[in-house]
Amino acid sequence: MSTDLSITITIVGLLLSVATFYIGRQTASKNDGKAAGALETDLKYVKESVGRIESKLDRDTQRLEGRIDEISRQMSEISSEASRAHESAKSAHNRIDEHLTREHGIERRGGTA
Repeated sequence: MSTDLSITITIVGLLLSVATFYIGRQTASKNDGKAAGALETDLKYVKESVGRIESKLDRDTQRLEGRIDEISRQMSEISSEASRAHESAKSAHNRIDEHLTREHGIERRGGTA
């Protein structure tokens, strides 16, 4: 009877070892699956965040390009107005010089700009 009991205990121990091994393997597999799922979720969140950042950057770039075009147009207008003002002032100086010479006999020294 002692031998039968030893064999039974050995077989039960072996079965428990095999069962524990399979349960441990399933638990490890489940944990690996959870980790992979969490990693995939994090990666998806990062991709979505990058997409939002790119979208906002594109909108900001377009807005700034429009503003640059507007400023360039304004600078061109200001340059044109400054050129006309310069020519007008130059013409006024010439008329003043002619008036001084003709009406008062005053010759201007130095030239006109």
